[in-house]
Amino acid sequence: MNPMWPGVRLKLVMLSVAVLVVVSFAFTTLSVRLTRGWVEEDFKTRAIAFAREIAVTIGDPRELRDSQSLRTQIREILAIRQNVAQLDILALGRNGVTIVATSHPERRLPFARPDMERARQGLVVSRLIERDHDRYWEVLAPITLDGETAGAVGAKFSLEAADRLAGRTRAWAFTFTAASVVVMAVLMSLAIRHVVDRPVRRLVEAISRVRAGDTGAQVRVASRDEFGVVAQHFNEMVARIARFNDELQFRVREAVGESDARYREVQQLNAQLFELGRRLSHAERLAVSGRIVAEVAHEVGTPLHSVAGHLELLRKELASARISDESARRLDVIEAQLARVTGIITQLLDITRRSAGPAARVDVNRLLRETIELVRPGVSAAGLALDVDTSPDLPPVHGHGSQLQQVFLNLLTNAIDATPAGGRVSVRSRLDADRGQVVVEVRDTGQGIDPQHRRQIFDPFFSTKAPGLGAGLGLFVSSEIVREHKGSIEVESAPDRGSAFRVCLPSAREAA
Repeated sequence: MNPMWPGVRLKLVMLSVAVLVVVSFAFTTLSVRLTRGWVEEDFKTRAIAFAREIAVTIGDPRELRDSQSLRTQIREILAIRQNVAQLDILALGRNGVTIVATSHPERRLPFARPDMERARQGLVVSRLIERDHDRYWEVLAPITLDGETAGAVGAKFSLEAADRLAGRTRAWAFTFTAASVVVMAVLMSLAIRHVVDRPVRRLVEAISRVRAGDTGAQVRVASRDEFGVVAQHFNEMVARIARFNDELQFRVREAVGESDARYREVQQLNAQLFELGRRLSHAERLAVSGRIVAEVAHEVGTPLHSVAGHLELLRKELASARISDESARRLDVIEAQLARVTGIITQLLDITRRSAGPAARVDVNRLLRETIELVRPGVSAAGLALDVDTSPDLPPVHGHGSQLQQVFLNLLTNAIDATPAGGRVSVRSRLDADRGQVVVEVRDTGQGIDPQHRRQIFDPFFSTKAPGLGAGLGLFVSSEIVREHKGSIEVESAPDRGSAFRVCLPSAREAA
C-alpha cells in the first residue's frame, strides 16, 4: 500500500468527521441563534411589562406635576433594576410633550411624533436598537388616567448582560459540540477499524502473497457481510488460478522442451547455412576476381609482354648509341607505365590468389610499428608530421599478418597522398571493450572525401586521386581482407576537414 495516499479507514474517518462537524456545528449555530431570538423576545416582553408597571403606579394627575417625587422614584427604580439605562416620565398635553422627570436630563429618548401619537392611542411602542456594539430596547408605555392618556413612560433597557450570558452560552455550546465531535470521531475510528480496516488489511495481505507467488494464499474473514462474500469469492478465484497455473506450467514445460529441440535443430541448420553462404560468397568473389584477372591478362598480358620485350631490345640497340635526353626521358616514361600496368595486374592477382597459410595470433601494435617504418621515408619526403598512439594493453587478433599489413599500408599511403605539405597523419590503436574489437584508426588532415563519393570508395577501380596516381584497387582489396577477418572499415570524412579510416577487428578472445 502506498504510504503517500490515505487508506480507506482514514478516508472514512475524515469523511465522517467532516459530516459530524458540519451537521453538529450547523445545528449548534441554529440553536444558538434561536435561543438568542427567544431571549430577545423574552427581554422585550419583560421591558414592556416593566414600563406598563411604572405607568400603572401613577394613578393621580397631580403625580405628573410633582417632578421631585417622580425623580426620587426613578432613582430608586434604577438602583434596583441595573439593566434600565434610562427612564423618562412624559406628560402628554394639548400643547405637546413635556418631560416631567428623567434619569438623564442631558438627553431624552429619541421617540418621534408618530411614536407619541401611538402612545396617545393607548398603544405600547417598542424597538430593538443596535448601534456601535451597543444593543438595547426602547419602550414607550402610555399612562392612562380616568380613561384618557395623560402621559407616557419611556425606558431604555440595555442588553449587555443578556449578551454576555448569550456569549457564554454560545461558547459552552460550541465547546461541547467540538468535544462531542472528537469523541464520536474516536469511537467511529475504532468501529471502522474493527468493521472495515481489518478485513481490508487481510484481503490486501492475501493479494500481496499471491503477487509474490504464493498461489495458496487464503483470506480469513468469518463475517457474513459484504467483506465475507468478497473473501469467499477471492479464495475461490485463487484456487482456480492455482489449478490453472499448475496446468499452464505443465504445458509450458512440454512446449519449452519441444521448442528447445526445435531450436537446436534450427541452430544447427543456421550454422550450416551460414557456413555455406560464406563459402558461396567467397567463391563468388573469387569467381568474379578470376574473370576480371583472366580478361585483363588476356587483353593486356600479350601486348604488355611484347612491348616490354621490344623496349628491352630497343634499350640494347641504343646502349652504344648516343641518344638525346628527351629520348631517354620518353623511354623512362614508357618503362614506368609498363611497371604501373604490371602492378595493377599483380594487385588483381592478389585478390584471387591471397593464401597466406593458416591464421594465427597477430600483434597489431608490432605490425603497425613495422608498417610505419616502411612509410616513414615517404612521410618525411612529403613534409608531413606523423603521430603514433598505440594502446599498451591491446589484445592480439586472429588472422594473417601479411594481409593486415597490406591493409594498414594502403590506408597510410592514401593518407599521405591526401595530405598536403605541413599536414599531419595520426595512427592510433585501442580496444573497444563494449564490442570486443581492436580498433586501428588512420586519420589525416587532407581535403576529405566528397559525400557523393563516400559510398563508392570501396568499389574496384574507383579512385579520387589524380589520373596516373592510383588504380582504385587499394581500398577494395583492403575491405575484402578486413571482411575475411570478420571485421569492418568505418569512414569519417568531411570536405576540407580530413578523413579518418577505422579498421575494427575482433580480438583473439572474441574470435575464439
